Amino acid sequence: MEMVLASSPPGCVNRCMGCTPCTPTLVVSPHPNNNLKAPNTNRRDGYYSLAWKCQCGDKLFQP
Repeated sequence: MEMVLASSPPGCVNRCMGCTPCTPTLVVSPHPNNNLKAPNTNRRDGYYSLAWKCQCGDKLFQP
């Protein structure tokens, strides 16, 4: 299966508080409920939230 993103990268000009280069980065975070001890019904172990952020060095900024 091919992965297709539903959104395009943000414009990151002037979004990194003067830090350069400021580039769009796709950030992947685990599902917030992964630590819950729930039955395996309706559980999606492969689900990860994707979000675009602006990155400069090791810092992330909101686009």
